[in-house]
Amino acid sequence: MRKIKRFKISTRQKEISRKIQRLGVDLPAAGLNGELELAHFILELAALLDPGTVYELNENALWDLGTQTIAAEGMFSACAVTLGAKATQHVQGLEGTRQLIAYTVLFEFLRTAVLFVTELVKEQAEKEEYEALDPQFVYVPKLGLAPEPKLFKEAPRTDEQTAAKILPHLLQHIQAEKIEVSLNAQTPEPLLTAVFIVPWQKKKRKGKK
Repeated sequence: MRKIKRFKISTRQKEISRKIQRLGVDLPAAGLNGELELAHFILELAALLDPGTVYELNENALWDLGTQTIAAEGMFSACAVTLGAKATQHVQGLEGTRQLIAYTVLFEFLRTAVLFVTELVKEQAEKEEYEALDPQFVYVPKLGLAPEPKLFKEAPRTDEQTAAKILPHLLQHIQAEKIEVSLNAQTPEPLLTAVFIVPWQKKKRKGKK
């Protein structure tokens, strides 16, 4: 099991600001008068983050994930990423458009954190002469009416019924408690948590098809 806590997450203020403006929300109604105040709001949310990740390579072990699970067979890295509880607690106290904007920002931060961990898994796979494939999600949070980033929306995902069955096993194997992630009524907490699998495949030798 590999654990990393408090890794740096890029705020990508301009990119996130453009995405929020494309939503067509009323910024003044949310108490945000112009791009400068929106950028400051993004930075305030970033200051509340307490990111952490744990991930574990399943090479030969028989994990009880069920035959319907994505990547149920073969090598894969199982990963959990969280942004911590502070940001969730803060945003749940907001209302209306301001909360929608905040959740949209946090979704982007969670996307960045997932990509950070995916890159680490890819580097690990490279050292073993394997190729790490794209992530396949077991759990992605629902953040109010905030739209999911493309990474979450288009990636393969375990159906909710199967996810509910395997999440306890998955989080136990990767020791998710080490980053303060637990299950509450079959839902990971803190809210800003994603659980996913990165399949590995053996690299093809040059000249072979």
